[in-house]
Amino acid sequence: MTPKFRAYDGGSLNRMYQPDEVMVGNGDIWIIDEDSVTGEWIVNNDIHLMQSTGLLDKNGKEIFEGDIVDYKGRKAVIKWHGSYASFIYIFVDELQKRVAGWSPLYLAYFHFEVIGNKFETPEFLEVEE
Repeated sequence: MTPKFRAYDGGSLNRMYQPDEVMVGNGDIWIIDEDSVTGEWIVNNDIHLMQSTGLLDKNGKEIFEGDIVDYKGRKAVIKWHGSYASFIYIFVDELQKRVAGWSPLYLAYFHFEVIGNKFETPEFLEVEE
């Protein structure tokens, strides 16, 4: 499988890219935007990469690291767990706990609905009291 990424520019543009190419080096992230006519590289210190999980939600939308999903009425965020080399989900209402529970993404992704992501809809990460 070829890794697929999307990139969020958190600088002055505040926009999401679906880059055709990604290059990382010397602490910089370089992307070629899918809308680029000239194929010029964009470099910005405020670019955040999110890798595709390779899975689709119940509506056929691709799930990326950093996405916020609805799972049977509860919000969860998608993360990469390096120790287990696996994508996981953590319920938003458990993020503030000292030891939050997590589950492997592949066990329940077919119930998920992508409703946002941590950059464009950070309010979904707020816990209602």
